[in-house]
Amino acid sequence: MGFELVSRFRDDVRLRYLYTGEKTGKRGHPKQYDGVVDKNNLRKDVFQEEVYDWDGQEVIVYSAVVNAVNMKRNVKVVIIDFEDPDKKTQTRKVFFSTDCSMSAKEVIDIYRSRFQIEFFFRDAKQFIGLCHCQARDTRALDFAFNLSLSAINVAKAFCRHYNLNYSIADLKLLMHNAMMIERFLSMFGNLPNLHKNQRLKEHYFKDLLLYGLKASA
Repeated sequence: MGFELVSRFRDDVRLRYLYTGEKTGKRGHPKQYDGVVDKNNLRKDVFQEEVYDWDGQEVIVYSAVVNAVNMKRNVKVVIIDFEDPDKKTQTRKVFFSTDCSMSAKEVIDIYRSRFQIEFFFRDAKQFIGLCHCQARDTRALDFAFNLSLSAINVAKAFCRHYNLNYSIADLKLLMHNAMMIERFLSMFGNLPNLHKNQRLKEHYFKDLLLYGLKASA
């Protein structure tokens, strides 16, 4: 479909080195592979070693182009050593990209961005009604999905503009409280900006506006 995939392999993935030597000139299919990749004993003549900054922690990164047996294709793999003192055994994590020209840093950065994408769709499903549309027409579905995802972007832009460290759930509750307060004031018929109401407004308006928000606790 023209897309490139960046993901992570299972710990028991089967990888093979690519044969880069000279042709033997013998009959038969040319040699393609040069042994199985042992994650705990990598060939230094194939894997390139470098240091990557992972949230302030320096981790060792090994990268190379190898063959993935289950995928039946060559991939760019990035193997990372994580030092976790809370775990009894340390395991190497194997990330990959179907685009063999990508650098190790690009593979890691793109993979790490998936968490933000998952949070994005989670918020859209839980709070903005991404899955609530019951239309059958593709144009109506396209409009509903775009509107829901655009609402998430507008909400995040609102928080950034006003320097608010709120989640989508808190922001939705904030908008609901503001709407309810405006509704109450309009039904009472008293202007909230009168001089005699200023004292009450300063004491109670903010408490009502932030009522129920986790970020304000």
